[in-house]
Amino acid sequence: MIRHPFLSLRASLLLLLAPLGMLPALAQSAEALQREGNAIYRTEPAKALRLFGQARQLALRHKQADRVANILVDEATVYNVVYDNYQQSTTICRSGLQLSPLADSTRFKLWASLGELYHRRDRPDSLAWFWQRADALLTTRPALERETRTHVAAFWGNRGATYMEQGDYQQAERCFQKRLLLLGSLNTPARLAIAENQFALFYRQVGQSIRADSLFRASLRHYTAPDLTRGWLLLGLIECRLHQKRTDSILLFVREAKQCVRRAGADGAELAVYLNQSLGKYWEQKNQLVRAKGLFTRSLIMSQRLEASYRLLWRGLMAMSRIAQQQNDLPGALAFAQRAIQQASIRFQSANLSQNPTPGDFLNGPDLFESLCQKARLLRSAGEIPNHLHLADQTFERAFALSELLQGSYSSEVTKLFVQEKLRPAYREAVAVAYARYRQQPGPATLATLLHRQEQGNASVLHELFQTLQKPYANAPSHLIEALQQTKSRLSEAKTAWVERNQAGIPQSIDPDLVNAELAWSRVYQKLQPYNRHALAKPLELPKLQSRLDRQTAILQYSLTPDSLLLTVVKANTVRVQLLPISGADLNRLSTLLRREAYRNPDPFQYAGQATARTLFERLLGPVWTDLHGISRLVIVRDGPLHYVPFEVLETGLRPDDYLLRYAAITYAYAMNRVAEGQGSPPEGNPSVLSMAPFAVTKTALATVRQWGYEPLAGSDVEAEVLSGTHSTANNASKSTFLALLPQHQLLHLATHAEASDTDPGNSNISFFPADSSHRLYAHELDLLDLRHIRLAVLSACRTGSGQFHEGEGLLSLSRAFASAGCPQVITSLWNANDGTTATLTRLFYEELRRGQPTDVALQQAKLRFLTMQATAGAFTPPHFWAHLILMGNHQPVYSGPAGWPWGWLGFGITVFLGFATYILYRYYQLR
Repeated sequence: MIRHPFLSLRASLLLLLAPLGMLPALAQSAEALQREGNAIYRTEPAKALRLFGQARQLALRHKQADRVANILVDEATVYNVVYDNYQQSTTICRSGLQLSPLADSTRFKLWASLGELYHRRDRPDSLAWFWQRADALLTTRPALERETRTHVAAFWGNRGATYMEQGDYQQAERCFQKRLLLLGSLNTPARLAIAENQFALFYRQVGQSIRADSLFRASLRHYTAPDLTRGWLLLGLIECRLHQKRTDSILLFVREAKQCVRRAGADGAELAVYLNQSLGKYWEQKNQLVRAKGLFTRSLIMSQRLEASYRLLWRGLMAMSRIAQQQNDLPGALAFAQRAIQQASIRFQSANLSQNPTPGDFLNGPDLFESLCQKARLLRSAGEIPNHLHLADQTFERAFALSELLQGSYSSEVTKLFVQEKLRPAYREAVAVAYARYRQQPGPATLATLLHRQEQGNASVLHELFQTLQKPYANAPSHLIEALQQTKSRLSEAKTAWVERNQAGIPQSIDPDLVNAELAWSRVYQKLQPYNRHALAKPLELPKLQSRLDRQTAILQYSLTPDSLLLTVVKANTVRVQLLPISGADLNRLSTLLRREAYRNPDPFQYAGQATARTLFERLLGPVWTDLHGISRLVIVRDGPLHYVPFEVLETGLRPDDYLLRYAAITYAYAMNRVAEGQGSPPEGNPSVLSMAPFAVTKTALATVRQWGYEPLAGSDVEAEVLSGTHSTANNASKSTFLALLPQHQLLHLATHAEASDTDPGNSNISFFPADSSHRLYAHELDLLDLRHIRLAVLSACRTGSGQFHEGEGLLSLSRAFASAGCPQVITSLWNANDGTTATLTRLFYEELRRGQPTDVALQQAKLRFLTMQATAGAFTPPHFWAHLILMGNHQPVYSGPAGWPWGWLGFGITVFLGFATYILYRYYQLR
């Protein structure tokens, strides 16, 4: 999320602005002078400028406007790269645009160059204007990628660096990949080193430090000249090692980089400042704070003397704030943090700690966010400052408003998920601040703030996806909506093809179709942003939430803070906030133990999770158990490792196997706001059922199934047999059949194989009959569907409730993919369970469901009936055999009443019969 000022922008711009023989030789003498100038401009810039001036005059004399414009680009390169005179470079490039006629390739170079120059001058509006035109030209003239390949490659590299500054990592990666694809066979050492450097910066930002370290070292192997460029490359490796807290070889690398600085003379001054900051970090990690402070102080003085980029000063100020904090100088740490906020803002200059910039007032949004969070953390500890908790809460609020503003521009769900995970520590700090305020001053206002902080970041990406599904881009032109759907379909197809190729053993690190499809989707997404009417997240409305609850329902919201776990219990007429007696380390340990016991397939008599289940009950529910007296329904919002815990298996310890299941029906919600939005209207009529069991196969289809690596699922065809509807098995249960029948049904039952991806949630998939290689339905394909007409989806396939864990969003499972497509209720499986017991459990569930029971009650009763059956005639009592199926979403009844019997007419008939019988008896006795 941070702009990297090292090699990438400087060297990429150098490649972008140096055409070197890309034009036909219309005037040999002008071309020769231009070539000579390009060969010496870094070592003899003044002479190069004279040569460019002579070449320009010759081209003007021959009325070669296009040649003149290209020479002007070269002159701008000298003023930019050598003299750091961005304003003069901008003026020169703009003068080139006044010439006519210009070739498309020349116009592209000028627009792309001006965009990057305005980027360096912190002029985002001008940057966007010129880059949009360069991008539009590439879209209408794809041949430019061949005609001026290196310049287009540098353009994508610079755009990637800009996306990385904004925190849009998915788009940054796609731009860097596009650059590598364009360079292709043009693998000169310098270009290769620059490309590796950019990717190394990217990987460091997204937390893949080992991969980043490898690429930084590779770039140094490919670029060996002992000049300033190598110095910047060395700095990248130094910063990467410091990020990993690896101090080996740091001093050696710094020494070599300083030699590069000395050779460069005055041009190396900026790199020298960065090296001082890196050395300061080195001694800070060695806990030699006095030495570190001296180096950071020197870097600040040098930065101000150089009038360096704002970010160089910002880094120094943040470092000084950290050092002051470690030296227990809170006033000094706060003063430096406030100065860092000023440095990352455009207009804000206040030193008053009660003041913060507006969310839109930033030079670099992620930098400003980091500064605000540092200030808020310091204020939390500054007990000597009046109202310090209020000021800390106020600062966190401004930071989160800025974060929402930034994320609104991200086109990729992957980026939004990644950013939300990085923000999670700040959300937890803010919850701790809000709880401390609530303890000091209990009341409606501080309670509302605490509930809002607990909700912030909870399933916010899922909420946005659902909001887009409900209210997509009001008043947007129809052609843009159509283009969005087309590019989204193209992207989904490209991703499916890429995943299938990798699964077939044909790995591709960079896929051209996928990269181009992602970039095409992003272009349309950005055009639709003016029509995006999504409101910022609103605070939780407690009265509205409580009005949705009956007296038998309670919501349990678990929220981790940096050093504790909070539980908020919301009932129809009361709210209680409780600090639970469990540390983060204990919560992780106990959750892991219970997960291991519940998830594994045990010998029926060897389940060993009882003690852990009792301990977790005591810690998570014991302190509020008396408040839950009379409660028969729990809606649970989980945090952290609790996402892996099926609460149904927690035990009170009052008697053997006294599970929480026996006391309450349980639904898991993504956030309290999702509950506040309500259960929807009661169902009208009974749902049309679509049941698919692709692996309930006959002997003839068995060979096909095993050829694709699947095993048959015996009994899966009878899981939903108690329901009337469409039942497809074996080769009738294909992906194409499912997609064709889906719009006509409201209840889905999928008894099949599934795969949960722990690396890319979009690659999680459900398998249908393997008639061909396209038999898997991927999570990213569900994004193309609208499932709001579905009342309930039952995914009894193994591990449909598992997947990659993301802080704030939970498990990115297939069940979540169904929810994001609008499905209000999903029953999903947490682990690979026994086929036979699953078939029994689901049949019991559907028997309860068709009686008109709410979904959570139907599932609870099915599990209790299953346990009763095992107590008398079975041995499958351990939770592994029954606790894997859980309900996500709401608990609205799916059936309007008992299915298959006309109970209303039957009741009416009985009433008439009894009335008639009474009348006959009355007449009989009267006549006697």
